[in-house]
Amino acid sequence: MKDIICPGCKRKIPSYEVECLFCGFPLQKYLQDNSIDDLDKKILCTRCGTSGNGLMGPVTVKCEYCNIAMVQTRYGIREFAVKYNESLEGVQEKIMESMGINEREYKNMTLQRDPRILAEVERIKGGNPYALFLKEQFPDDFDMAAFEGRELQAKQEAEQKQKEAEARLPRCPRCGSTDIRKWYAPINVNNGVYVKRLSCNKCGKTWMS
Repeated sequence: MKDIICPGCKRKIPSYEVECLFCGFPLQKYLQDNSIDDLDKKILCTRCGTSGNGLMGPVTVKCEYCNIAMVQTRYGIREFAVKYNESLEGVQEKIMESMGINEREYKNMTLQRDPRILAEVERIKGGNPYALFLKEQFPDDFDMAAFEGRELQAKQEAEQKQKEAEARLPRCPRCGSTDIRKWYAPINVNNGVYVKRLSCNKCGKTWMS
């Protein structure tokens, strides 16, 4: 049985609960009112494209960006992915030809999420391929402005997390570099006593942690 992110308090709860264990949100009524009865189906926000579920993890049934109920599609998660990939039929060959790369190079660049691949896909398709796919699937609901706004928000959040992660990294007291090597200097080898030290790979400064 899968878990669900409670639409009320955003905590993870079992999907079989009648009400949220934490805030009392009427979960089963919410699911019934929004025709969500199979969490193995692809669930997403048809307005901005936010995905509610994947192969792992709890299922989200209310879009945090649009603040509306998500929709259960008629496709399984894998089926939905296959259907999207079918919309890209022939694109790989065009990219390989335009960029002058072979299939192995294309696969490596794709696995590394090389931005040049996405840029070329957008050029060939005439826009973000996933947005175009969603617009085709949900012509009455999909909102390109909402999709782009959500994408921008996700990018900003990722950049903020990256900055916070970098701020937690040790910095050289001399040059400020984060290119730091940790090592252990012996104090008493016979007794196995060591002290952790840090060295800057940029300027060579060494100091005790």
